[in-house]
Amino acid sequence: MRPRTKLAGALAGGVALLAIGIPAAIGQSPQSILPPGFGSPPPKAQPQPAQPAQAPDTGQVQEVPTLTLAPPTQDEANAAAAAQDDADNAAQEAAKAADALRKQDIPEFARRSTEHVGILSTAVTGIPQDGFGNTSGRYLNTLLARLDAPIASRWLSMLLRRVLTTDIATPGGVNPSDWVAERTLLLTRMGEADAAHLLVEKVDPDKGTPRYYEAVLESAMAAADPGALCPVADAADAASKTSTWPLARAMCSGLQNDGGTASALVDRARSLPGAANGIDLALAERVIGAGTAAKRAPQVDWNSVNALTSWRFGLGSALGLEIPSYLLDQGGLAMQGWRARAPMLPVASRARAERVAATLGVVSSADLVDFVSQVAEGGDPYAMDDSPAGRLRKAYAGENEADRVAALRALWKDPEDERDQYASRILTARAAARIKPSSDYASDVSNLIAAMLSAGLDIQAEHWADVARGASGTTGDEAWALMAVGAPRAVVDIDADRIAGFGDGGRGSAKLRAQLLYVSLAALGRLKASDAQELAGKLDVPMGVRNVWTQAIDQAAARREAATVVVLAAVGMQTSDWSQVQPVFLYHILAALRSVGLEPEARMIAAEALMRT
Repeated sequence: MRPRTKLAGALAGGVALLAIGIPAAIGQSPQSILPPGFGSPPPKAQPQPAQPAQAPDTGQVQEVPTLTLAPPTQDEANAAAAAQDDADNAAQEAAKAADALRKQDIPEFARRSTEHVGILSTAVTGIPQDGFGNTSGRYLNTLLARLDAPIASRWLSMLLRRVLTTDIATPGGVNPSDWVAERTLLLTRMGEADAAHLLVEKVDPDKGTPRYYEAVLESAMAAADPGALCPVADAADAASKTSTWPLARAMCSGLQNDGGTASALVDRARSLPGAANGIDLALAERVIGAGTAAKRAPQVDWNSVNALTSWRFGLGSALGLEIPSYLLDQGGLAMQGWRARAPMLPVASRARAERVAATLGVVSSADLVDFVSQVAEGGDPYAMDDSPAGRLRKAYAGENEADRVAALRALWKDPEDERDQYASRILTARAAARIKPSSDYASDVSNLIAAMLSAGLDIQAEHWADVARGASGTTGDEAWALMAVGAPRAVVDIDADRIAGFGDGGRGSAKLRAQLLYVSLAALGRLKASDAQELAGKLDVPMGVRNVWTQAIDQAAARREAATVVVLAAVGMQTSDWSQVQPVFLYHILAALRSVGLEPEARMIAAEALMRT
């Protein structure tokens, strides 16, 4: 096993090494993105591992010309034989290293327990260490492996991250390394590169499994940190028959200035099934060349690439290369989360990704404000006033409240889509909380409340209850509904007729929004039983529907298994579009969260549902 200290030394030396860096955020514990005082602690398809593609991803069938080759000369034959010997020696070295890794004598005091694994204490996350109760580990692993992320709700995603990162007891019936691997892979699919990177390192390398190695690879690429592959690269190579891990070992050798071993490993990678070539091999060789004096600095041509894999994203970002914006923009939602946290990428190129990451729960409202300020530092100071940063500054520090509200309106104006609109709410949450409640802003009350609740500022939002009660029209209805589900206590009257008519004249589907409001109030216990029964029929919500999932989440709630409830809640919200969330599913999710002591989070999810449909 190659010590990470040597890797760090290699990265620190030489001009060429300045192109590769381990993200600063990786060395820090994940921050809570909840506002101070929020809540209180309670008493489908598997993604493929990041592998180099077999050929340049052009999307076209290329014609291969027929070549007539002359017999090799004796010198060429000798060189080929020597190269084969090097490749065989590298393979033998991999097997020996893997065997040594398994047999290495790690002092007992240095070994880490797998009885409970995580990066945050239960005191920080509010998730009890026995949060999975007696639920089968095999069952939970299957749920995590099949969960299609990111999910619709920002607030549920943040809650799921808390569960996955908590130092929680390992459930029975599952290999602990595989259990950490599934948690890591799910975090990666959620866009949570930093958390995934930290969690996967909580397992001793000699306890690795094939699934664990896959998690190390994916999390390292998401965090743009190829050096994170080095502690397990030898063992993973011995357990794999693909070209990925020989290339990983070659990069580690290169970063240790061992050019000979790196060259032999690259040659071996070329001889394996799915041999690396094209941009995938070029990126690996650029990493190798950054740590050696060898001339391994091939040109990286993105023109023939039409898709950005995790391998390409991770190595390209670590090298500080200018990845074409169209490739980054076409990456999935999770990749936008990785992109937002990749410090080697230019700040300006991450602007859109940062807003998307905020809607996923990857970055907080405060993070988003800091990022906008950072972008402004490199902009034109004479054009500041009309920029997002200039408007945000005015929203915080305008001469009077009228100016600050006007700046907020400008930031909320003309969103590109629903996700961008929600990002604007998150960006302005704390600025909105600085506005004193006044009937002068009755026409803005729904937007002000939505902004505050997007960041969990429920106590500050509650101060606007009187203004919300006095507002009229669509704005008044929106403010009333948000206050009805989002306030810490009942501060507005709940009227069945108003619920049934909610959404008329507003955005989106009026019926769906009325259904979501109804099931939210019912789940939060803020609706009379007689009204609940009447509205179920009037709004056509099949509250009596039962299936395997509803039974599972209801039973987990009855057993008070908070962590199990959160995982099952995410299973019930496997879509990136709130309009596709079934109202009856939302009812079971909110009711289950409330019953296990996560009522504040349930309220914020309910408010988010109304904002985003």
